Amino acid sequence: MASPTSIPSNAAGPGKYSREIVLLTTLLLLLVFVIFTAFAARMYHKQYHMLGDEWFARGDQDFHSGNAAAALSDYRNALLYSPGNTNFQFHLAKALAATGRFDEARAYLVALLSDSPGSGETNLELARIAAHGGPKMMPDALRYYHAAIYGVWDTDPIAMRWQVRKEFCEYLLDNNAMKQAEAEIIALADNTSPEDFAGQKIAGNLLLRARMWSRALQEFQTWLSHDSRDDDALAGAATAAFQLAQYSQAEEYLERLPRQKLADPDLARMHEISRSVLSLNPFAPGLSTDEKAKRTAEAIAVAQARANACEHQNGGASSPGVSTSALTSAVAKSSQNAADWTARNLRKYPERIEPAMSSVFEIEDAAVGQCGEPQGADYALWLIGRSRAGNSK
Repeated sequence: MASPTSIPSNAAGPGKYSREIVLLTTLLLLLVFVIFTAFAARMYHKQYHMLGDEWFARGDQDFHSGNAAAALSDYRNALLYSPGNTNFQFHLAKALAATGRFDEARAYLVALLSDSPGSGETNLELARIAAHGGPKMMPDALRYYHAAIYGVWDTDPIAMRWQVRKEFCEYLLDNNAMKQAEAEIIALADNTSPEDFAGQKIAGNLLLRARMWSRALQEFQTWLSHDSRDDDALAGAATAAFQLAQYSQAEEYLERLPRQKLADPDLARMHEISRSVLSLNPFAPGLSTDEKAKRTAEAIAVAQARANACEHQNGGASSPGVSTSALTSAVAKSSQNAADWTARNLRKYPERIEPAMSSVFEIEDAAVGQCGEPQGADYALWLIGRSRAGNSK
């Protein structure tokens, strides 16, 4: 018979199971809490970043609508939610620069550049800030523009480098850095596809600004080979040909322009001068001896009239430091040969045309020194003389 004080073998079972259930329940609750906390934290951070993205989007909208001051505030708010976001920092720097706060913008950009020294867009923004700093900042502008041209671009790098080089060329021309501009403009033209007609137009106009007439003419002629009626190409080709003293070719391009385009004062002046040169030049190819003699006699009359007017200008006073002896001597030489240089004698003795025209050019040059740049027919004769002198070198 069992003892009254003995404990059944299964008496501890319920208590043991209760503790395990409590422990398991606690662990489950803890796991649920951890999951919930992680989820809540994730949602919080997601919402936090969403607020930053919303401020950034608002900043972009303000910036592209021209309100850089509002964009500046928006970008600052965006950075409060995402202070380490380099994209936000970059756009904040752009807004700072757009509002004239260049030192602050430069500080952000230099910090960004230290992490990504090959960034094309960061170097470009630094170049633009340096460009606002005047001549003393030109070395920095050159360095940053070059770094931007050869830097890393995430989208369409070829097109972006072309655009940066174009901007660089314009900066150099605006600052009269002609030697550097020439090299960059040639590089721009060389990197312009023959099928990119808009790019050829830009390169051609930059070449004109740099007074690189031969290369500009080549660029516009390439363009005209694809579109022979393009007004801008015709005007550019005419300008380059005119500056190269290729007046016949310049006149050909000008004649192909519509009347409204030719009404432009610069083009109209080139048109008038080109026609005068072509009608007065006795050395134009294909002329008969009679026509050469006639033109030479007309040129002598025009030059003598210019000399007479110049001698009487301002009561015969010359420009400071300019002697009147050159003009007096040139007129005396022409007068001594007046009988030999008539139209009749020039037809009879065409070899006299060359020395007669040399005398004309001498008079026009001397008159320029005494009375300034000529006008009308005198200007045309002066240009013919310069062209002849240039060709003989």
